[in-house]
Amino acid sequence: MTAPALDIKQAWTARELTHELQLFRAQFSPGGGHVAAVGLDGRVHVWRLEDEEKITLDGHRTWASSLVFHPDGKRLFTADYHGVVHCWDFAGATQPMWTIAEADRDNVRALVVSPDGRQLISAGDDRVIKVWDCATGAPVTRIEGHAECIFSLAISPDGKHLVSGDLLGVIRQWQVGSWKAERQLDAALLHTRKDTFLADVGGVRSLAFSSDGKRLAAGGMKEAKSNAFCPGKPIVLVFDWASGKQETELGVKGKSDGPFNALCFLEDGSLVGHTEILHAASELTFWDPTRPEPLHSIPNGSAYDLSLHPDGRQLLVPTYVSGGSSGNGAQKKHRENYVPNRTSLKIFNLFARPEAKPE
Repeated sequence: MTAPALDIKQAWTARELTHELQLFRAQFSPGGGHVAAVGLDGRVHVWRLEDEEKITLDGHRTWASSLVFHPDGKRLFTADYHGVVHCWDFAGATQPMWTIAEADRDNVRALVVSPDGRQLISAGDDRVIKVWDCATGAPVTRIEGHAECIFSLAISPDGKHLVSGDLLGVIRQWQVGSWKAERQLDAALLHTRKDTFLADVGGVRSLAFSSDGKRLAAGGMKEAKSNAFCPGKPIVLVFDWASGKQETELGVKGKSDGPFNALCFLEDGSLVGHTEILHAASELTFWDPTRPEPLHSIPNGSAYDLSLHPDGRQLLVPTYVSGGSSGNGAQKKHRENYVPNRTSLKIFNLFARPEAKPE
């Protein structure tokens, strides 16, 4: 069956899977038949898209922060805010296949798997990239060099290079296999530290390569106004991969004031990203990466992840749904009326709606 023509300006919400608490990360399985998601309840939720049958895996004792599928489509790796990583047979096992008890001293913020499926790479708050054996969870090596916590990881399409982005707006490039440092890219615009701030704000929250490997996109925000709720101007920096020089700074159409936490390139070379919300409407944004103004934007709640279906025509967005509070805790008064924030796992079709058939 021929896939419909990609048309981002006609993108529409085709499906929604709901969950009663907030989920941070969600991904399509490599075969496209399942969706996995993790978040506040520490559980791993897997939906079979054919009939929306759901299984839940218990293993994390705190908020789950990251997940990634193995290329074989049978294994799933998840991580949490206590630095624990689990490997699951997501299709049916109720217990992890193996566990890394301390992959980070605190939050594991990013996971990727090498293209050959042999190694799992993790990074987070302790500033060290760690490489693990996918089959056993045994440590392979440690990669040091970042001065602050690491938010994002990505591997180049040719499988030869790993990039990592940190709080200070530093992107480091490493050689896959030898894990030697190769170069550094400047994304300092994504970092803010004023004299009145008590902490650094911003960082390289997301990284994505174009499918041809010619561009690297780095998402975050600039010009943070404070280090309390941390509103700023969401932007994406696009780098020419060969030279390492910045080509474009991409902005938003709406009034989003949180960073771009997730990015992915589509098959036509266009780029899609999602912001989070503070005091303004968030949005799903599409660009021609050579031009600063968006091609298209869809208002939406906050989202911290994006996943492109293997067919290239469906985009998964784990969307925050407010329960009426700006936080996730009940206030002192009216605790009995508190409704927690929820999640809508929205699947957008990236093509025009089929015309209704006449009756």
